[in-house]
Amino acid sequence: MMFLVQRRLFCILPCNKSTIHLSSYELCSQFSFSTAKDQSSDHKSNFTVVDPLQSCELSSEKPAKTAKCHTCHTRSSSSGLSIEFFKQSGWSDAQVMKLMQRQPGFLCANVETVLKPRLRSLQDMGFSDTEIVQLISSCPSVLLLRDFQPRINFWRSLLGSNERLIKACRRNMFLLNCNMAQKIEPNISFLRECGISEQCIARIAVTQPRVFCRTEKCIKEAIEYVEELGVSRGCKMFPHALVSVMTGSRSRFDSTFATLMSFGWSQPDMIAAFRKHPSIWNHSKKNICDKMTFLMKEAGCELTYIVVHPGLLAYSLEKRLRPRYEVVNFLEENKLLDGGRSLLSYVMLSEEKFGKKFLFLLRKEKFIARYDSYVAAVQGKHGVAAEN
Repeated sequence: MMFLVQRRLFCILPCNKSTIHLSSYELCSQFSFSTAKDQSSDHKSNFTVVDPLQSCELSSEKPAKTAKCHTCHTRSSSSGLSIEFFKQSGWSDAQVMKLMQRQPGFLCANVETVLKPRLRSLQDMGFSDTEIVQLISSCPSVLLLRDFQPRINFWRSLLGSNERLIKACRRNMFLLNCNMAQKIEPNISFLRECGISEQCIARIAVTQPRVFCRTEKCIKEAIEYVEELGVSRGCKMFPHALVSVMTGSRSRFDSTFATLMSFGWSQPDMIAAFRKHPSIWNHSKKNICDKMTFLMKEAGCELTYIVVHPGLLAYSLEKRLRPRYEVVNFLEENKLLDGGRSLLSYVMLSEEKFGKKFLFLLRKEKFIARYDSYVAAVQGKHGVAAEN
């Protein structure tokens, strides 16, 4: 005799064409097990996961007929209604599939009492249809929050627009879920007390929103460490240094200090560099090591030059430093440019300015391979080799 067991899962199952990849969200899944009478002689149980998204077209009219188990009609109906609701609201099949994978709770949500009225609330709050799709795709659980309106209003007031709110949610899908009273509001108040402007706080919220979801203790410890490194609260780089510390780790910082020291940097040199470009300390040991090796051995930079211009370590080695150095070096070797240019003078140029000043010289037929090699490197296609 067959029976149905319905329970909640908090695990990760393999994702393939017939199953949903589960995150730590809830997913009411259905299983059927055969009793001893139905089992084969080797005692293998008949186990089947019922997937309401089994159809590639996400059609609510095509239940999983091939499933070898009884279907929970209530659950199946709810899943189909949810899927159909989003499709009728203008979502594509691919968008609905991705949404259900990221937030399986929608499969159990009541369309009439939960999804429809909350979607209407977003419209009343001034979100366009496109923005609603972007917001829910970035932060799927927003429709399952009963108090999502004050949360959204808070962040929108701080950030200034729907667009910036959506950008913040893309970088941290849990931003709207985070406890407002215990984390978000106290953290923002504390940053204000440290002298960080509203504009800067809003910029941090867009670029590094996870900072605000940390505990107040974590922020205080980060501030103490930043001050230990010589960046005072009144310094204009203080917010950048704080974000760098909070998005990295103490071990990463120690590793960066050790790496730079192995290349001859003194402690005062490193602290001075941190004050100028704190983001460098978020790079890996290998990243820093590779850049220092290139700058000193290939580009021929003196250590003192790098120490004075630590911003060089903030640029990408494969997409900026090396390809630009090779272009300028090639032009100088072929007498198309006079020598004597410092590396920083052309590395810091925008792509447009670098193209107008240097790349246009490679558009002659005999230099086109070098031009293509540069373009490929900037695009991350490192396999393309240049022919001199």
